[in-house]
Amino acid sequence: MLPLMCTTPYVNYPQLNLQQFYMLPTSAYVLPIVKKETFDQACQFPEPIKEDAITNNMEVIAEKEMTSLLIFLSKNISLLQDSVFEEFVKENLKTLSSFSKDIPNIIKKRYVQINKTKEEMTKFIIRRCFLFIKSQIEYEEQEDLSAEERDRQFYHSFFSNDKEFMNALDHQSIDDIIPFRKDSKMKTMNDTYLRKLFASKKFSSFYSKFLTQFQQICILENNEKIDNMTKQIIKIIITRDFAKLKSYRRFPWKDNEILKCEQRAKELYTKYSTYSKADNNNKYLSKLDSHTLIVLEKFSESQE
Repeated sequence: MLPLMCTTPYVNYPQLNLQQFYMLPTSAYVLPIVKKETFDQACQFPEPIKEDAITNNMEVIAEKEMTSLLIFLSKNISLLQDSVFEEFVKENLKTLSSFSKDIPNIIKKRYVQINKTKEEMTKFIIRRCFLFIKSQIEYEEQEDLSAEERDRQFYHSFFSNDKEFMNALDHQSIDDIIPFRKDSKMKTMNDTYLRKLFASKKFSSFYSKFLTQFQQICILENNEKIDNMTKQIIKIIITRDFAKLKSYRRFPWKDNEILKCEQRAKELYTKYSTYSKADNNNKYLSKLDSHTLIVLEKFSESQE
C-alpha cells in the first residue's frame, strides 16, 4: 500500500454518485405528489359496493313492498282470488320474495285467520272514544303513572261530577266499574258496564260527536298499524326467524272489519244511550198528527 503522501489527489477520483445510495430530490428525481382523482378516472375503476350497502338498500325496498302488500290485503282479502294474488306478488314483491318466496303466502294465510270479534270491536270503540274525549277537553295525562292509574285518574276527573253516572253506579265507587283492573268488578266491557257508561248524558253527548269522526279515526289508526307491522315483519325477515310470521297477531284491520266496527259503534249508541232513544222518540212523535197523539195519550192514561 502506497504511503498517503504518494497517493493520487482526491480530486482525481471519479465523483461518487450519492443518488445510488440516498434518495435525494433532484430535477431528475422528484417525490411523487398524490393528485386528486378525476370523475372520469374514478368511473374507469369503480370501488366495489360494500355488502352492507346492498343489504340496507334491499331492506328499504322490502319495507316498501311489505307496506304495499298489507294495504293490498286489507282492501281485497275478503274476495281475493289466488290468481290475482299471485300476479300481484310477481309484479310488486320481487325483493320481498327474494328473502323467501313463501313470505307473501304466509302473511296472506295468517291475515285470513285473524278476525276481529265483537268484544274486540267494543273495546276498541270505547277506548278510542275516551281518547277522543281527552282531545276535546284538552285533558293532560301524567306520563309517570302506569296505564291503569291513568285510566283511574281520568274516570274520576270526568265522571265524579256527573249526577246521572253516579246514580247509575248504585252505591258503587267509580273504581269498581273501571274495566281490566285487577281489583275491578268489571273484567270486560260487558252489558252492565255499557249501561252505566251511557247513563251519563255527558258521555253520550261526546260519543255522538265521536261517531261523526269515527271512520276517519279508524283509517288513521289503521295506517299506523300498517307502518308498525311493516317494521316488525322486516326485523323478523332480516333475522330469518320465519316461524314467528305464522303466529303473528297484530295485523291491521281489514276494510270490511272497519265497516263492521263503524256499524257496531252506532249500535252501541242506539242500544244503550237513553238520550239516543229520546231523540228517536221525538223524531217519531213529530211525524204523528195531532189526532194520533191524543189517542196515544189516552191509551197511556188508561194503563196507569
